[in-house]
Amino acid sequence: MSVKLLVFDSHPVQYRVPIWQTIAQLRPGNIHVVYASDCSVRGYLDEGFGQSVAWDEPMLEGYDYTVLNCEKGKPLSGWGSLTGRGVGKIIDELKPEAILLTGLNYRYDLMAYVEANRRGIPLWLRCETQDEAVTRSRSKSTVRTLMYRVTYKKFDRIYYIGELNRRHYLKHGVPKEKLYPAFYGTIDRFESMSDAEKELMRTLSRAKTGILTTDFVIGFSGKLIQKKNPEILYKMLKSLPEALRSRTWLYFLGSGELEPKLHTEAQKALSEFNVRTHFAGFANQSQLPAHYLAMDVLVLPSRRMGETWGLVANEAMQAGCGVVVSDAVGCHVDFKPLERFKVFKEGDPVDLAEAITALSTFPRSFGWPRHQLENYSIKSTANALIERFATA
Repeated sequence: MSVKLLVFDSHPVQYRVPIWQTIAQLRPGNIHVVYASDCSVRGYLDEGFGQSVAWDEPMLEGYDYTVLNCEKGKPLSGWGSLTGRGVGKIIDELKPEAILLTGLNYRYDLMAYVEANRRGIPLWLRCETQDEAVTRSRSKSTVRTLMYRVTYKKFDRIYYIGELNRRHYLKHGVPKEKLYPAFYGTIDRFESMSDAEKELMRTLSRAKTGILTTDFVIGFSGKLIQKKNPEILYKMLKSLPEALRSRTWLYFLGSGELEPKLHTEAQKALSEFNVRTHFAGFANQSQLPAHYLAMDVLVLPSRRMGETWGLVANEAMQAGCGVVVSDAVGCHVDFKPLERFKVFKEGDPVDLAEAITALSTFPRSFGWPRHQLENYSIKSTANALIERFATA
């Protein structure tokens, strides 16, 4: 048995699985995915959300896969938590024409890297590493640069998810001719819906929460943790124009350690500004559309603590929301030129308020980013990988 492309992925990830499914649909029998763990399917404690998480959409259907179960201790908890046991054996069984790695975060990834090189199999990489998501000391940056320069030399092709990712590879010695675009995207849960269906879902979702058609909803989606900095939404309220603030709701989609603090801030905001807050809690994948459609603007105000992209921005734009992100969020370089996408200075509530105010002048439109997001789609990424099969 042999396959064109053998993918080594840590576990089924909700924004990568659709790529594998799409490739399998377009080129049956050409892809096989190997997982170190299936923890995201059977359920695991996500410390960021502060609860057990198991995605509610089929993650192991529509493509060929193997789960090695090479876990040591708690999966996804550190370098040695995915060991790579069985990697060499499955490479020999499937005899791939090329091997794709989705990260370099675990011993498992290193084993796939080493075993591919030992056998002379072309090695590809698609991950989200960049150089601006975290502030590092000079010494750490030097060591990191040396490690990446050595590691990247062994890859035959590297796919970049966005501009900061591309710059990272160039900075670390990857020749331009080895770089190919395969931009970051997520499944579009709205593409099969008509505008009338979206409007109905939006109306029902807002009515269920008590939000009026004239109210302006500022949303947040993600883990309620320090890295995401959700508290800044309350800090920026005093800088909003009174006419806008008087009809504003804050809408938190997610859970995490900061939730009690945010509830306290919500009471203060109601008392001082009459700004109401809705805490939707954690929502699984199939439940996302109604929440995004209820929002007018999504804010991702992350600190410089590792927000390499920010896929909730993609999801919100697919729903037709305006989006504001901090300049610590990786996708800001790619999406900043878009009319309804604003960037504010990390940690600056006044700058954030100005960006939100600017977006509040636009009428709600479900389709404004449709063409701009075509290259950031699952199908586009799948096609980028398929195009290289013939020359692997």
